[in-house]
Amino acid sequence: MSDSGTRARTADLAALMTVTPPVAVVFDCDGTLMDTEPCADAARGAVFARRGQVYDDAARAALVGLSVAQGGEVMARLFGGSAPRLAEELAEELLAAVADGARPMPGAADLVARLAARVPVAVASNGPRVLLDKSLAQGGLSRWLPVTVSGDDVTMPKPHPACYLAACAALDVDPAGALAVEDSLVGARAAHTAGMTVLGVGTLVRGPHVHAHVPALDDAALRHWLAGW
Repeated sequence: MSDSGTRARTADLAALMTVTPPVAVVFDCDGTLMDTEPCADAARGAVFARRGQVYDDAARAALVGLSVAQGGEVMARLFGGSAPRLAEELAEELLAAVADGARPMPGAADLVARLAARVPVAVASNGPRVLLDKSLAQGGLSRWLPVTVSGDDVTMPKPHPACYLAACAALDVDPAGALAVEDSLVGARAAHTAGMTVLGVGTLVRGPHVHAHVPALDDAALRHWLAGW
């Protein structure tokens, strides 16, 4: 999950236009396929409020993109308490918030459907299994995504590359030929370390770990690139 502030308005797909189309595409879920950032903010805010803490921009920046377990560790450092208990509480709040209000990102369903007709697709998420499954089902995306890797399925969450390596292994593809679609720097680092090409979405513009960028999944430049496969 990434910052949902001002998004770069211009797509930059030059790095993708000059290479062979990917052999597979692996998506992040939260903030990339599913608009769960408001859910995450509400869940974190509830955990903070119970302890008389303010969930401000600095706290948000410290938690964006992390797994639930990592979030518990960060909160324990910020205001004390048991990291596992904080993580458990955060997971409970997230699940309730996702069930109540998670929606697909604009263009997500169409893009996943188009890609699934061309190449193997999967999801690699830092979220726990129950949250990932609930979110994808809530968004009606599960039908196109039979392969998913959650934070519970690997020993090291993003920014470690384990989840992306596991997704590529499940698809039986070489990570070097696969594309990762991410909205957070934590996730981009994981995919880049796995050896994948990284497409950043929203505020995640080109940089050391990001090869190309689109403002949103329904961007016309992205549809044009797909049409050229």
